[in-house]
Amino acid sequence: MVGAWGVNSYLLREGSSTYLIDSGLIERAPAIVKAIRAAGMRVEDLTHILLTHQHSDHAGGAAFLQWRSDATVACHEMDADAVEGKAPRLGPWFARTLFRTHPVAVDRRLKDGDAIGPFTVVHLPGHTPGSVAFYHASRKILFAGDAVVTSRGRATLSSPWATYDRDEAIRSLEKLTKLSIDVLVPGHGEPLTHGVGSALRAAWERFSHLPTPKHWTLAGPEGLPETHPKG
Repeated sequence: MVGAWGVNSYLLREGSSTYLIDSGLIERAPAIVKAIRAAGMRVEDLTHILLTHQHSDHAGGAAFLQWRSDATVACHEMDADAVEGKAPRLGPWFARTLFRTHPVAVDRRLKDGDAIGPFTVVHLPGHTPGSVAFYHASRKILFAGDAVVTSRGRATLSSPWATYDRDEAIRSLEKLTKLSIDVLVPGHGEPLTHGVGSALRAAWERFSHLPTPKHWTLAGPEGLPETHPKG
């Protein structure tokens, strides 16, 4: 786990492959490089960069890290155009204004149920249209991105102002209650290692009985899509 500025990225070495789940802000890419080296690996050993969604605090460093490693970049097909700079990014205005994101080519456009390395892709729309989790079935680990986060030891949803469609986010939370998960590692907050199933069910029951907040005008397209620095 490489955490900085409240955002978590994760490195997993399995067999001859090294997976980075979420690349963090571009400003934090050097910290990820340092973590790779601290684990006794080279940046060139990075084989896959798996993005849970398009937001700059999770995908911002992908272009730099892909350039350093030549790793395969993968994200859900519904967020891929935004990651590549071919469509507007979605998110709160301050994030789109303050945080830089260099477009990066997506090598694999993922769908629900796809396998990539040891992971199964779980499509969890709501936070963004293409939000996903990466589920390691044999280890029962869920890399959840922002589909579910943690706060004070309990599972919860991201703030309404950072969520594209709150109704879908709640439905996606219900979907997670059907998985067998021993370890939940979120994009924000501390990992949950005990009682994950109960925590997810409690979160879903809490949100499913609350009135859905109105859609915030801050969670919309930023306007023109970003262009690649070379073009």
